[in-house]
Amino acid sequence: MSIDKRKAASNVEHAKRWLNRANKDFNLFKKLVGFDNRINKPARCSDPALAVYLLQQSIEKAVKAVAIASGQYEPRDFVRFYKHNSLALIINLNLKMLAKLKELGADCMMSLTGMDLMDAESKLSTLESQVLGKIPLISKDGKKVSFRQECMNLKPETIALLIDSYILARQKLLDVIKTAFKVLSDMGIHKGHGSIKNTNAFIKKLSEEITSRLNISPLSKEQLQIPEEVIKLMHSFGLEADNDIDRRDVTVHHLAVWAFSYSLLWLSYITFAHESGPRYPLKHKGNINIGRLGCDDYDAKLGIVNRIGQLGYAASLTLSEMKNEIEQVAYFFAVERLG
Repeated sequence: MSIDKRKAASNVEHAKRWLNRANKDFNLFKKLVGFDNRINKPARCSDPALAVYLLQQSIEKAVKAVAIASGQYEPRDFVRFYKHNSLALIINLNLKMLAKLKELGADCMMSLTGMDLMDAESKLSTLESQVLGKIPLISKDGKKVSFRQECMNLKPETIALLIDSYILARQKLLDVIKTAFKVLSDMGIHKGHGSIKNTNAFIKKLSEEITSRLNISPLSKEQLQIPEEVIKLMHSFGLEADNDIDRRDVTVHHLAVWAFSYSLLWLSYITFAHESGPRYPLKHKGNINIGRLGCDDYDAKLGIVNRIGQLGYAASLTLSEMKNEIEQVAYFFAVERLG
């Protein structure tokens, strides 16, 4: 498959306009909320309802930016199928992205972290059906519940756990990628050139590096078989371009695209249900379980307000990554694995 550079450039240009609006909303959000990189530090917030609305809008526009850059959707799809449902859109994009990772052979990198791609796809498909109302969400006591209401009513500790978990998982994946390619470089593999004469030595060294650098248990027997796929990927993965491609950088960039789309998935999960409530001067105390909130209901008792500083920090990381990597989204979906 050749890359339609004109189409990719057009997608990226359109996406950057959406991302620019997302950052403008987020900059306004930052004026209302005091947060820093200590994600569990209580945040000062002068107007919780407006802050939640700006955060939700920023994340929704960021989701639409990456969706447009991917070239997998038409702008009218956002109105016809998704509207303000940023969660349904980013779930669908993540499913497309996981399929592309498998097509490119880059899923071997994810497997080094112990991630089960088949399980991830299955869970995302189920989640998508629940969000769209195609299958019911069942509570612990066996009752059907509204997915949107459940997201509105997320507890502070649940939100904190979700954010901590996805930041850790994302960083773990990127650390494994960088470690794998450092070992390749140490063994004389640069820009996809050269060959590994002693595969067993490479696998042993990679296992030792990952174990020591990431402070995880030694690789399992199944994981020890994966580096052979990493070697194949290193030799085959590239882009059609006029200049020589650093295939390590290409691989890291493309998996970084997955990393921030994964971040947007969880940020959308936490925020998408608040697309309208914080805009209106209403008060529906006690009615959160029927999905009715007005801006006067946004106080520290509400999970999203209680953890607004932590959410702000996570969103700032993701928006920063997108600024640097949004162009890679177009190429990620246009490239094919060579060889």
